Amino acid sequence: MSTYTLESQVTLYDRWHSGERKLQELLQVRESVKNHSSIFRPYLTTQMQDFVPGLNYFFIGTLDEQGRPWVSFLTGRKGFMSSPHMRLLEIKTRLEGGAGGERHHKAAAAVQSSTPPDPLFHNLTKGETLSGGQRKWGGVALDFTNRRRNKMNGVLRPDDILRVDEATGELHVLLTVEQTIGNCPKYITIREMDFSEPQDIPEPEARGSTSQTLDENSRRPMFKGLTPEQTAIVDQADCLFIASRFIDESIADQTSGMDCNHRGGNPGFARVNGNQIVFPDYSGNRFFNTLGNIMNDERVGLLFVNFGAGDTLQVTGRARILIGKDAQEAYPHAQRVVQVTIEDSILRLGSLPFRMRTKELSPYNPITPSHQQRGIDKTAVPLAATLSEITVHTNDIRTFRFKTSKSIRYSPGQYAVLDFGAFNTLGYRHMDPDNPQSLNDDYIRTWTISSAPLGLSPSSGDTKLSSPDAWNEASEFALTIKRKPGGAISNLLHDLSLNPKRPFTVPLICTGGSFVLPDPEPSTPPKPSKVTMISGGIGSTPFLSMIRGARQVLTEYPIDIQWILSATFLEDALPEALQELTAPLEGDAGDKNQPTVSISLFLTGRHTPEEAAAVEAKVALISGVKIQFGRVDHKKLLASVPDLEERQVLLCGPEPFMDAVKGHLEVLRIPSQQILTEEFNF
Repeated sequence: MSTYTLESQVTLYDRWHSGERKLQELLQVRESVKNHSSIFRPYLTTQMQDFVPGLNYFFIGTLDEQGRPWVSFLTGRKGFMSSPHMRLLEIKTRLEGGAGGERHHKAAAAVQSSTPPDPLFHNLTKGETLSGGQRKWGGVALDFTNRRRNKMNGVLRPDDILRVDEATGELHVLLTVEQTIGNCPKYITIREMDFSEPQDIPEPEARGSTSQTLDENSRRPMFKGLTPEQTAIVDQADCLFIASRFIDESIADQTSGMDCNHRGGNPGFARVNGNQIVFPDYSGNRFFNTLGNIMNDERVGLLFVNFGAGDTLQVTGRARILIGKDAQEAYPHAQRVVQVTIEDSILRLGSLPFRMRTKELSPYNPITPSHQQRGIDKTAVPLAATLSEITVHTNDIRTFRFKTSKSIRYSPGQYAVLDFGAFNTLGYRHMDPDNPQSLNDDYIRTWTISSAPLGLSPSSGDTKLSSPDAWNEASEFALTIKRKPGGAISNLLHDLSLNPKRPFTVPLICTGGSFVLPDPEPSTPPKPSKVTMISGGIGSTPFLSMIRGARQVLTEYPIDIQWILSATFLEDALPEALQELTAPLEGDAGDKNQPTVSISLFLTGRHTPEEAAAVEAKVALISGVKIQFGRVDHKKLLASVPDLEERQVLLCGPEPFMDAVKGHLEVLRIPSQQILTEEFNF
């Protein structure tokens, strides 16, 4: 065992390496952070020494013989990690897959028999070595129950490898600590141990093979692209762990090093794009340790975990940092993006000896852009949208009409993306417990357009309702927006008053989206196109646009619309808009192909008998609207739309509402391909 004294400590003042300095200068934060490298310590503090023994897990990055980083998930009983000295981290454990009973262990062993082992064992004994046979490592000690995180790195000396047995999973090493720092809890999901008996892991053939062809020289899988099973782990992840490295000869006492750290966000924040994984770099302490390493050495390793199933995905590859316009083309609304081209991957099913359940996502997580926004053309010059009219419906619902600097095309049901960045005057702050979302607010907002173009374009040969090119050009559009408590932009708009001398103008980035009226199937004679719309709360706005659009194409073919509208109270259901939509069109009342619209209104808020009677009296004046008090369920759904199985179903609203309705539709055996949903969280 090696021994150390405080005399071996080095001064860390202004010791950023070349990659960190380069990125700090590029992002214009160098002056504000250059003296902060003294916050890194060359030892474990007393608090860190007391912290690590209380953990059941540790995330560590190591290098294979090719110098490629890999991230591993170490587990053990509390106390498997300890710090006998401020410059030492001792790890003693036995790693095995699965949890909870002999049958489960056998199944886990069967699955893992076809899977390459964790590269950790190989890397600790045969990985890249530096002077004196030392091997670099980087780790992060993290407590998911309280978001505490400490980052550390150092070297593994040959005589401190006490036992590394790949066959039995036994691991006993003494890691020399060279650098530590306490990290903020900003994007960490709170989790708790799930002590319920995990389900048995199916036999390997039931879950699909996870093995890949091995290159005997490197003992690593020959990468053939992520499988659907591997991609699914990335898609569900709300965090990842990234290992990076640097080499900098300008630092006399430390020419190389490693880093392992946590990256978090809402589920789906990391995305698979062909042979690449991309994820945004959110606002942090602006030290840019990981990104600085990538600027110096592009080799990285990533770890994704399915905490509920106990599966892990490890990848290694080469990373690029995308900034500004390049970042936004790869990942909408992101100012910085890490793009990793994958070289190798290892999927280990049921490898964790415990399961964890999500308790609370970080309040600092930015909203993950809708999948439909991935195709936004960031190279286009934004149009100008000038506010021209405000219609007040209720205290917290208003319609804002904008005129555009150039004509646009859109299909009813599509959204508009507006840039309110000019109104972001908060400046940089690392954390803000009173308003966490403000720190990552790019002030770009997406709302469904509630107006509709004035009919189909006579010059277009495309008669599909779903195609923007089929509709007339428009020089204005309307957004019906509900005031959101604490919402920076919804409150800004609701507090506006029109001033002709000072017009309110913002860039219109684009219109888009696939949540549109379905195209009718051609038939002779024409058959009605049957549609059921189901909306919750402000999720009604795309349907306002669709119905308004349908009423502009009266002579094309008949459209039969049944709308299930759920709201807390009548004022939340936009009664003025409903009255407009159900009123007959002037001069076209006798047209046999005029769309029919029937609305079943469900009010879920508490109503006294007197209040209910007053609401019923108001609704009785609106043609084609029936009212019920209570929540939608599968029986009420079928009673409202008896021929539901014959209809295309369009669903929009808050996520809990949509999940509930999907459950009702499943009970009624409505095929999933018959259901079109719209995300309404962006």
